Amino acid sequence: MNANKFDVICNTVDNGIILINKNLEVKFWNRWLEIRTGINSREIIGKNIKDFYPQIDDKKLTRKIITALKLNSSTFYTPQFNKFLIPIELSKVADRVFNEMQQSITITPYDIEKELAIIYIYDTTILSEINYKLKEVKEEVEEKNEELELLFDTTMEAIIVFKDDKIVDCNQVALDLCNHKSKEFFLKKDIHDLDLDKNILRKIHTKPVEVTITREDKSSFKALVNIKNTNIKSQNYKILTIIDISDIKRKENLLAEQTKLAAMGEMIGNIAHQWRQPLNIISITASGSRLKKEMNLLTDEMLDDALKSISETTEHLSNTIDVFKDFLKEDKEKSLFNLSQNINNNISLIESILKENHITIDLNLDNDIYLYNFANEFSQAFINIIHNASDAISLKRKKSELRVIKISTKQIKDSVIIEIIDNAGGIDEEIIDKIFEPYFTTKHKYQGTGLGLYMTHKIIQSSMKGKITVSNKQFIFENKECAGALFKITLKNNT
Repeated sequence: MNANKFDVICNTVDNGIILINKNLEVKFWNRWLEIRTGINSREIIGKNIKDFYPQIDDKKLTRKIITALKLNSSTFYTPQFNKFLIPIELSKVADRVFNEMQQSITITPYDIEKELAIIYIYDTTILSEINYKLKEVKEEVEEKNEELELLFDTTMEAIIVFKDDKIVDCNQVALDLCNHKSKEFFLKKDIHDLDLDKNILRKIHTKPVEVTITREDKSSFKALVNIKNTNIKSQNYKILTIIDISDIKRKENLLAEQTKLAAMGEMIGNIAHQWRQPLNIISITASGSRLKKEMNLLTDEMLDDALKSISETTEHLSNTIDVFKDFLKEDKEKSLFNLSQNINNNISLIESILKENHITIDLNLDNDIYLYNFANEFSQAFINIIHNASDAISLKRKKSELRVIKISTKQIKDSVIIEIIDNAGGIDEEIIDKIFEPYFTTKHKYQGTGLGLYMTHKIIQSSMKGKITVSNKQFIFENKECAGALFKITLKNNT
């Protein structure tokens, strides 16, 4: 073939073409390769390809070229480790699977006398990506099937699958419930062998139906059954689920007794949790006053303030029992109260401990917001959040550092939003979804029972019919960047 014509053809095709001899000396390097490798043909022609791509298995490539020349027939070259002969980096797209172009390499004899062969390099990246993703999907489907089989065998319900009223599959619970040891023997039966009411089998039920099932050994048990019809690949299947009610009834009775005991224990735990920090305030105030007196630093004003704080805290302790007793009653009464006044009163109860911990309270309150709801319960929930914020700040921030709790209220249409945020650095994302669970605490066992935020959540959502959420947020305070936990309470102002 004319050399110019060869060049024109090879430089216009959409694949790589290398003319090479058995010594791996490059005789031609087409435009497609120049663009993708950045190597100009003048740089590489007349040189060994191994000099540019040392990772090439030269022995294998030489053997393949010699074979193609001897047989006068094309042969395929498959790299031993990578899916490419020469590395061609792909453009950086977000969802790419491979870093380098995936290639299919064919070696074809060109001039047997001169021992020249053509290496064709085809871009198979798209096909390889499709195959890769198909493999991933296949593995995912197989994994899901394994999970379904695991769920099928670990569920508490007996599950029996019928095709044309013949049993085609069942889980281990079904075998145990029907007193069958052999699954193969059980699969030979049909739906009528289960001694179920025929009317139940004919109807489509949206809810479980209570029936009596008689086993082959004539023993029987009460059960809830549910039958669903489904169509898979144009074939009709029935899925029967069975629950032994006798076991559930026993568990329900046991749970009822446990719930009563848990309610009593929870009440005691709530009171203990609510009392722990106020008692600490009394202790600190009393011991602090005594120390100041011994050092002749106690003034009448200091004494009055300390006694007032102890009196108010003692009253708060007394109110704690009444509030939680009311919380358990069904005849709780709502009242109209000013939100700002309620918040200020609550802060005054714990103001001394906040000052001791060098915590600044930044208020941005709408003084015109009134709520028709449970004022005392809101106070308990609010104080719980402030206590937790104070504890977190004391644990994570030095006294010499900025310590702040920001509190804001606003009204949006018929909703009132209360936001409380501290600068303690936030809550670990791994546990932030658990902090409203009962007995969950990150504190030492002598510092908390894990019931404070649980009861806060219960008060806001169950009693006050509102919503409380927690998230981590960054904010600016006094030109300083801060980060902490944001508690957001949403209440209806016409509740």
